[in-house]
Amino acid sequence: MVLALLLAAITFVVYANTLKNGFVLDDSVMIVNNEYVKEGVQAIPKLLVTPHQAGHWVNPNDEYRPLALVMHAMEYQLCELSPMPYHFINILLFAGCVVLLFLFLWELLARKRIAVAFMAALLFALHPIHTEVVANVKSGDELLSFLLAFSGLLVCIKYAKHGNPLQLAAGILFFFLAHLAKESVFTFLAIVPVVFFFFVNDNKKRSLYISLGFALAAVLFLIVRYAVLSHWHVSSVPNISDIENALERKGLPAATRLATAILMMGIYVKLLFVPYPLLSDYTFNTVPYAHFADVPVLLSLVVYAALAALAVIRFMKDRRDPYAFAIFFFFVTIALFSNIFIAIKATMGERFMFYPSVGFCLAAALLLERWAGKAAGRDMGLVKQPKVLALLLPICLLFAADTVARNSDWLDNYTLYTTDAAKAPDNCRINYLAGDAMFTMYHQETNPAEKQKLLAQVIPYFQRTLAIKPDYEYAVADLGAAYFCNGQYDSAEYYDLKMIRLNPKYALVRNNLSGVYMSTKQFRKGVNLGRETIGVLPQNVNAYADLGICYRELGRFDSAMYYLDMGIAAQPGFYGFYMVKSDVFYAMGKFDSAARYKETGKSLMK
Repeated sequence: MVLALLLAAITFVVYANTLKNGFVLDDSVMIVNNEYVKEGVQAIPKLLVTPHQAGHWVNPNDEYRPLALVMHAMEYQLCELSPMPYHFINILLFAGCVVLLFLFLWELLARKRIAVAFMAALLFALHPIHTEVVANVKSGDELLSFLLAFSGLLVCIKYAKHGNPLQLAAGILFFFLAHLAKESVFTFLAIVPVVFFFFVNDNKKRSLYISLGFALAAVLFLIVRYAVLSHWHVSSVPNISDIENALERKGLPAATRLATAILMMGIYVKLLFVPYPLLSDYTFNTVPYAHFADVPVLLSLVVYAALAALAVIRFMKDRRDPYAFAIFFFFVTIALFSNIFIAIKATMGERFMFYPSVGFCLAAALLLERWAGKAAGRDMGLVKQPKVLALLLPICLLFAADTVARNSDWLDNYTLYTTDAAKAPDNCRINYLAGDAMFTMYHQETNPAEKQKLLAQVIPYFQRTLAIKPDYEYAVADLGAAYFCNGQYDSAEYYDLKMIRLNPKYALVRNNLSGVYMSTKQFRKGVNLGRETIGVLPQNVNAYADLGICYRELGRFDSAMYYLDMGIAAQPGFYGFYMVKSDVFYAMGKFDSAARYKETGKSLMK
């Protein structure tokens, strides 16, 4: 109990500086702009039967992860959008993960090597690769999944020893709930039989019941998931863009795709040993496409082949060999995110190492035990050995310092993206997100001088994004908007037209381009654009208002009235139509009508 409390306290100290952080990344989708979550606890029944992002938008390639949303709804009920309590709960959940890992490893090692279990849990608590999971509130789904999965393992270990069927039922329930948090735990279907048939081998019949029970929980989850996603007409087969996962680029040779995936597997191992640089995003072109002749790819293959061979050799000698288990745990849990067997919605991600790092931390602790020698014993006295402290203490201090520093990067979107853009200048999405965060600040800033400073930084980020990936639609659109705000209308027109070629139905860009034409008094171009927009997007009410303005400026009042009346028929409550129509009447000298429509427009603005 004392060691568990110590691990929890260390976890809180290292992650305490996340309490000052705000919401970042997908927190906006899951919490800030999620209408279901913001209904509080009354939305819980609804959250249990909806796709993951349904409260924000209906994603045609969504997932089913209701448990974290339920947790966020309860958090919102208590503290609305104050971020500190959300971060506190994430730290609390992670501390629970650390403690449960310690208890599980102690049981796995037959309660005989408590120092190994403690050191492994300590390394897990301090490893900087976990900062994304803890500092990003949205990743509470990963923490919940881990917490519930290991709770299920621990309860079932008790069942294996004592045979109480209630313990078996509780363990299966925990495992089912872990799936409802996040599907990452699906890989435990391979881990559970190894744990209970080789390490906790008191009763093979009970081990079989546990394995079958966990399989049943997984099947039940898949049935529920399919039912929910089908009801919402959401595909369970993801349509992945190359922005999300660079390995899904059209025309990419299969050999290049596989070689790059293997290289990324090697980068994961490297990050476990040297967790730098840590990034919030690993999309195109953070890791350039690789080939099997490349030395890093070959080195990655050698490392994984050597680990696999070592695991097999040691397992054949001793079915309870903890080194073999550590390697096996790593291989099984990373396989789901390797992009080798199935494509996932991300190229890489530090969050994907949350489970696999358990194997690394266990292997590291075992090596420290071996380094101390047999004479050091296996109780906590081993940790105090000078030989162990000489390695463990510097590693822990370096990990802790790096974790605290990385936590500060997650302060807000601006800090995170600009920091990561400096470390990954070839990453198109990080550069875009850095520019987007600054552009948001630009729109919120009221001081003209500060606005101009921000805009001067926004444009280079979008330019760099397009230098990496010229067809990145969001960057094309936002660069056009940034040039418009900067008064560079020729450049704004160029990028707006490029965006329309890429995506003719992108309404916002059409509105921006219309603004360019009106600002430069190119009203005939504005008319042509407006008529084209109505043909492509008849529901775009701004196009009718802009046509009214352009025709008014050209003196074609009948045409102006025609399109304004069309707009009013389509959306009678939009004040802009009435204000523009007032201006047209005024230009025609019909001042009474102009005044009447102006008053109507003002009343609709309130």
